[in-house]
Amino acid sequence: MSKDNNHEKIPTYIVQQNNQYSVECQIKRATDCQGNGEYCDSHEEAQEWVEEECWIFSGEGWICFTCVESIWRKLVQNRRQKGA
Repeated sequence: MSKDNNHEKIPTYIVQQNNQYSVECQIKRATDCQGNGEYCDSHEEAQEWVEEECWIFSGEGWICFTCVESIWRKLVQNRRQKGA
């Protein structure tokens, strides 16, 4: 068995830098979007960090709390403009 088969597959929403792992915001919609979560020693720790910080999992990736707030503000603004 080759060494490549022993490595756990890292999800595509994880970025790696200097042997540290971080989750990347999927949509980067807010002007003050964090872009990435905190860098951690493993991709599992990085995912735990975003869960604790209330990022939302979309099924394909994670959306940072700042972008989630931006989406909700826009929805509320649209509802008020429509008079609902």
